[in-house]
Amino acid sequence: MKKTILVLSLLFSLMGILRSFFFVFYNFEDVTEFLNLAVFSSQPYSFAGMEIYIPRHSIHGNSENSTVSMGLLNLSFFLTFLSGTFIYYFSKYKQTRLLIFNYSLIFLDSTIKIFSAILFFKINKLDIYSAIYILFALSYIYISYRFITKDLNTRETNIVNDEHETIDDNLENVSNYKRLLNLLIDTSLIFIVCYGFILYADRSDNPVTLFVSFKSAFGDKFGSLLFFCMIKFIYYITFESIFQSTPAKFLTGCYVSDEDGNLPTFSMILKRTLCRFIPFESFSFFPGINMHDNYSCTMVVNNKRELKNENRYLFLLSMSFIIILFFYFYNISQKPY
Repeated sequence: MKKTILVLSLLFSLMGILRSFFFVFYNFEDVTEFLNLAVFSSQPYSFAGMEIYIPRHSIHGNSENSTVSMGLLNLSFFLTFLSGTFIYYFSKYKQTRLLIFNYSLIFLDSTIKIFSAILFFKINKLDIYSAIYILFALSYIYISYRFITKDLNTRETNIVNDEHETIDDNLENVSNYKRLLNLLIDTSLIFIVCYGFILYADRSDNPVTLFVSFKSAFGDKFGSLLFFCMIKFIYYITFESIFQSTPAKFLTGCYVSDEDGNLPTFSMILKRTLCRFIPFESFSFFPGINMHDNYSCTMVVNNKRELKNENRYLFLLSMSFIIILFFYFYNISQKPY
């Protein structure tokens, strides 16, 4: 299974990087409908954001004064995916944090695709390409869930009487620094998801989309706020109830448990999630209150097997993000106004 994970991770990351650069050299009309679906549309994840426009250099045809958009944020995700694959291989399949982070993003994006397909399902528009697209998304959900919970799971636990109950020895609460990092990363991902729905609403020919429905029902400002809150609620309750973690917690090497070290119940996760909507609750960890932990009788603890690699991962991601920001703002500065 380790070699299967290695091959799939390498395939997914290279496929994403190829997609980022492909249309610099080829126009959309040069790609058949099936190839566009199979290779470019059904990606493991397709987060949007920080788009720049670069000159097109078509291999054939006229590309004079032609530009193509490139999503730097999406490219950075695939580069971290490739980095995680190399780290996984050269550590002899022991260091898995970056891969788990990326597979959690695959799970997130594929779940959104299935949700959107169900929400806007129309039987008269169902064709072979739509069916293949849905099958791709379902397979990505299964693969990511399997890898996160079984094959890449590095959590050290002792199994007790109940097979659904696990206990960690010497639980160690995470630092405020790590809590702040989790907050920033998870909130950024939630904004990215919201941005994807907003972007789809702006570009879609369909006058009724999920985001537009919220604005129509509750007004522009309040509807946008409710939409963000809905995405935030679904994000946290899904990840913490299924994985006892979020993408940010996977990245920083920590997870949620109850106060005895057992797996938290769904009611605990629900209380945790609802508490997050109390104004300024997200920053309650600074004075040591941790409101959503205290009320739900849960705690966020370190995955000790991953602590020794923490600085290496965070340094790699920080440098990658700084480079992406540099190219983004440099590209903006070169635009004529």
